[in-house]
Amino acid sequence: MARVGRPWAVVITAAACALVAAGALAVAASLRDRDAAASDATTTTASTPGGGAGVDGCLVQPCQVLATTNVGGTQVELVADNGNMSGRLRIGGAGSSDVVEATITSMGAQLGPESLQCVPGTLAACLLRGESPDGIVGQIVVGRSTKWNELAQSFQSDAGYLALAEVTPDTGAEILVAQHRCDRGAGDDCSRTPVFVRVYNLRSQDLGCTRNYDDLESLPGWPVVAVDRDNLLNPCP
Repeated sequence: MARVGRPWAVVITAAACALVAAGALAVAASLRDRDAAASDATTTTASTPGGGAGVDGCLVQPCQVLATTNVGGTQVELVADNGNMSGRLRIGGAGSSDVVEATITSMGAQLGPESLQCVPGTLAACLLRGESPDGIVGQIVVGRSTKWNELAQSFQSDAGYLALAEVTPDTGAEILVAQHRCDRGAGDDCSRTPVFVRVYNLRSQDLGCTRNYDDLESLPGWPVVAVDRDNLLNPCP
């Protein structure tokens, strides 16, 4: 007796159904994987904290304005966080987006009302300074029009005087750094040694220094030291 086989149309139809079903399962699995990945990405983004100070210059509330000055029509404020152990320069007043971090606090400097000094000019300059265990440390921010930048070099005075002053007819002010004539690396007690003033321009170039003086109070013009460019020793001994 001859065996009766299945019609080819039935076989083909069954195979096609199986392929469609398999394809649907693969698509469903792919969609589940995509949704799970998207969910994980959303969770990671949401849990990432947003750092940095806002346009008010405040990072740790409560903040306070320690000092305010006006430089060529631009308002500059020193804003300190709670405890005065960190802060920023807010250039342009409250709500300004031009905020410069006070990097000297990472060197142990504490901010105060006398920490800000600005001098106008074609190239305006602001000095941010503070007392640290190693003396006075400072950073310089310079600006022309609405563009302000921080100098890469920081400055340190082991004798206790750091300020901006007009010494040369250059574009901007100069930086005066009082130092003891002493080798601290040798472990010497420098507190009673002579002092001198080293002068830098706003490009951080060393312009020379003054002669030695007995102490800070003996510096010319003290307490607002005035340096005569014609009396600068260059190179500085």
